[in-house]
Amino acid sequence: MAKRKKINKILLTQPNYAWFSKRTWKMYPYSLGILNACIKDNYQTELFDPNFNNLNDNEIIEYLKGSGPDIVGISSVSTEYIKNIERMTSLTRKALPETIIIQGGIFPTVMLDKAMQDKNVDYWIAGEAEISFPKLLNELNKDKPNLSDIDGLAYFEGCKARRSLPGRVEDLDSIPFADYGNLDYKDYGNQRVKYAQVLSVRRVPYAVTITSRGCPYRCVFCSGPRIGGRTVRMRSAENVLKEVDELYRKGVKEIIFMDDHFLFNRQRAIDIMKGLIARKYDLLWNCVNVTVFMLDEEILDLMKKSGSYQITVSIESGNEYVLKHIVKKPVNLEKVPAILAMAKKKDFEIIVNFVIGFPDETWDQIRDTFAYAEKLEADLINFHIATPLPDTELMEICIKKGYINNDISSILSNVGYTHGIISTDEFTPNELQILRAFEWDRINFRSEKRKENIANIQKISMEELEIWRKETRRRVGVNVLS
Repeated sequence: MAKRKKINKILLTQPNYAWFSKRTWKMYPYSLGILNACIKDNYQTELFDPNFNNLNDNEIIEYLKGSGPDIVGISSVSTEYIKNIERMTSLTRKALPETIIIQGGIFPTVMLDKAMQDKNVDYWIAGEAEISFPKLLNELNKDKPNLSDIDGLAYFEGCKARRSLPGRVEDLDSIPFADYGNLDYKDYGNQRVKYAQVLSVRRVPYAVTITSRGCPYRCVFCSGPRIGGRTVRMRSAENVLKEVDELYRKGVKEIIFMDDHFLFNRQRAIDIMKGLIARKYDLLWNCVNVTVFMLDEEILDLMKKSGSYQITVSIESGNEYVLKHIVKKPVNLEKVPAILAMAKKKDFEIIVNFVIGFPDETWDQIRDTFAYAEKLEADLINFHIATPLPDTELMEICIKKGYINNDISSILSNVGYTHGIISTDEFTPNELQILRAFEWDRINFRSEKRKENIANIQKISMEELEIWRKETRRRVGVNVLS
């Protein structure tokens, strides 16, 4: 048996998410940075991000040929981009016919059967890869690899598919901080992303990080618990603050915590915020989503004192029945207005998210959401259309009741959260798109002061704001500027 070629150089990459007219942002390839940190001490590593510079096929092929890695690891951030991911694996195989290709991320985690149809890929890793990926590399460097005890690994042995259950990292403090290697973090950190408020930071360079994984709630539309689990695992406050120290020394001026549930452990959150206050850094921070019923005066005061200026909460519905029986999210609608009013008095920017168009939701219940939203003290209110994602209860319901067809790939190619997919006796996708676009416009832009606040949050001019409004109305929210 011929000895295997020793693996030395690993290239970590992702697709260009702008392909196929999809929405894209020039944001940090965080998962690549984490994986790089996990393997860089034992291998020559290189990070390649076609998304940042919107590279075309030929540019990608030429780069890959020039790099000449032994292994290419391709990450995927969302099933919304299946076509993009498949195109990237095809280009990689064309450029590097003898190179081992490993695919990880969201796609194989929630749609492994579909992912394994791609003949350009040699191995798939479902679930968290910080332990599994280095293990796989280590085994592939052996003459007789033993792949049987690698969590989440899938591959073909002849014609037979082999796969193991995904694993999760229990000790999040054991994971090194993201290292972007040959990529300059300031290229990303100095981007002022328009039309995406959670990335529209006040100060640059900014950085992103994740301090916890998992969510205990059972929202019908969310794939988060499938990806991160229903048990919330947390990095210690000491570990988070150590990373903050490191980022601040690099010159970072703002940090975005990308957690699903940053406030899950109240004491840990308090310890992090008190640590930020004690450091007296000239540093701002925000979280992409905070749980509204975890907010109170003590938490809001600590958030403000420690450098947070914006609160994003997801209420989902303005109808109590829909929340309890359809969405299944434990939000008390009667208490929300007072909480947001308290936050507003403390001078927070407030952004609120809602979702409309669930199976079995009536037209009048949808209207309740807009009526409720209009009365809130919020600077910006986002309305999304319910989207059946793979491996969610929403997808199962829609298929079972015939609200969508069984061609999941076709459905996902149209995902956009302003794009209706579900049809019921109560509404059609087109009705939802029109209602959403015009109510979004009416509620958000009903005064000059509100327009100015939203332009400031989105980091756009008043002229750009009016173009955004017009495009949203005329295209009913589908494939607009964002």
